[in-house]
Amino acid sequence: MVTLAVIEGVVLGVWWFRDPGRARSKSPVLRGRQVAERLGCFSCHGPEGSAGVPNPGASTGNVPSWVGGTFMMYNETPEEIREWILDGLPGRLRSDPADRERRSHQLISMPAYRGRLNERETEDLVSYVQSVSGAFRPPQSSAAAAGRELAVSNGCFGCHGPEGHGLTRNPGSFKGYIAAWDSTDYAELVESPVEFREWIANGEIRRFRDNPAAAVFLDHQVIKMPPFRHVFNDTDIENLRAYVEWVRARPQPAP
Repeated sequence: MVTLAVIEGVVLGVWWFRDPGRARSKSPVLRGRQVAERLGCFSCHGPEGSAGVPNPGASTGNVPSWVGGTFMMYNETPEEIREWILDGLPGRLRSDPADRERRSHQLISMPAYRGRLNERETEDLVSYVQSVSGAFRPPQSSAAAAGRELAVSNGCFGCHGPEGHGLTRNPGSFKGYIAAWDSTDYAELVESPVEFREWIANGEIRRFRDNPAAAVFLDHQVIKMPPFRHVFNDTDIENLRAYVEWVRARPQPAP
């Protein structure tokens, strides 16, 4: 019985350690994605909000996506995202006769979710839409802004998710998923600027490669971090690090 109890404790401990739901519950962006999925947002805005469905009568011919720069076409401030969600339209547009006339011809209108979401769900959904749409950007001409451009042009968000907030499953890896940049998992994987440079340049870090147990996960994980040593120079890597640190420092709603 003691042996069984120990085995059960180990199994439960491993399950807790590798449970992506635990990591997801701590991230407002990832919680917001779940809210979007539950509300049916992707049925009109497309998978992850990436491609809106056709909308006869709309000025653009389709429901707007949340990506590709369309945010600036429909919002003057990030706060207007909250108005779209709760009221179906920002007050600025509701009071515009020309905009009301234009919208009267479109078949699909944005529904209002006021009363269907609590405050935390609303803020989580706002956080998700902000991340996907790039509503917040680092200051122009900053190292972080240059790092973001490198992340976009080199496909970093494909594995790491929007703004690095993703939680992509990765069979065979230590925790079973790719850690979000603003998570405690990331802090365990990247303990210093030196290790950040190693991850980018070599696709792994010496601390893990020299550890026989950790090396097994490096070799057996399905998605492996590619080495960018021949793609990025030292300045590029520092700019990427500045962007990741900017993402990690940006305040998010409380869990």
